[in-house]
Amino acid sequence: MSSEGGIPDPHRDAPRGRGARGRGRRPTRGGGRRPGQSDTREQILGAALELFATKGYSGTTMRGIAKQAGVDPALIHHFFSNKEGVFQDAVAARVDMAALFDSLDEEDLDSVAKRPGAWVARTFLSYWEDAATRPALVAVYRAGLSDEAVAHVFRERIEDAFATCLRRIVPQHADRAPAFASLVSAQLAGLVMLRYVLQVEPLASLDFDELMDWLTPSLEVHFDRAAQEDGADAADGVDGADRADGVDGADGVDGADGADGTEED
Repeated sequence: MSSEGGIPDPHRDAPRGRGARGRGRRPTRGGGRRPGQSDTREQILGAALELFATKGYSGTTMRGIAKQAGVDPALIHHFFSNKEGVFQDAVAARVDMAALFDSLDEEDLDSVAKRPGAWVARTFLSYWEDAATRPALVAVYRAGLSDEAVAHVFRERIEDAFATCLRRIVPQHADRAPAFASLVSAQLAGLVMLRYVLQVEPLASLDFDELMDWLTPSLEVHFDRAAQEDGADAADGVDGADRADGVDGADGVDGADGADGTEED
C-alpha cells in the first residue's frame, strides 16, 4: 500500500515475515534512535506542551507529563534530564523563536518599509492565530508568569528576532532597532496575553482583520515619529547652515561698510 500522493511508504510496503529477510539471516540493527522511540518522544512533547499551555510551567510536573502522555515516568527521564529540558524541546518542536520573521524576502523590503509596524504585527500574530504554533507560544507566556528564569531565555529570543527584523526593514534607524523592538513587542505582549492567553472578551473573538485595523496605527506611530525627528534634524541642519551663511554675509557687509567709512574719514 502506498502513502498519500502515490509515494511508497517504506514501512507499510516492506515485505513482512522471516521469508522476507531470508532464512538463517539475523536482521541487522541500524544506528540511531529506533522509530518507536522517536514516536514516543513526540508523544511526550505533545502532552507536555498541552500541560504547559494550560497549567503553566510551575503547575506542570514530570509525573503529570507522563500521565498525560500515557507512558511510564521513568521514560520521561530517559529522554529528558529535567522539566526545563522538556519545556524547551516542546516549544522548539513547534516554533523557532529566533526565526519568527524569516519569511521576509528581500524583494518585499521596499513595500514592507512603508508600513513596518503593520507587517511585524501581522507576521507575529499569525503564529498565535495558527492552531499548530499557538500552544507553544501560550506555554512560553504562561511560563513568564511563574518562572522568570525559563521565560527570560525565550523573551530574549523574541526581542532579538524583532530587533533583527526591524534593522532589515528600516536600516536608516538601525541604532533605534532595540528601542523599536521593545516598544512593539511590549504592545504585542499585552495584546496576546489578553486575546490568546487569558482570552478576555470581546478581544478574544474579535475578527483578525478588524483587530489589525485597530492595532496598526498605534504601532506605526513609533516609526512615523522617528521619520519626523529625522526630518526635523535635517531641517535644523539646513537652517543652521543658512543662519551661519547669513551671519558671515552680514559680517562681510559690515566689514565692507567699515572699510568704506574709514576711507571716507
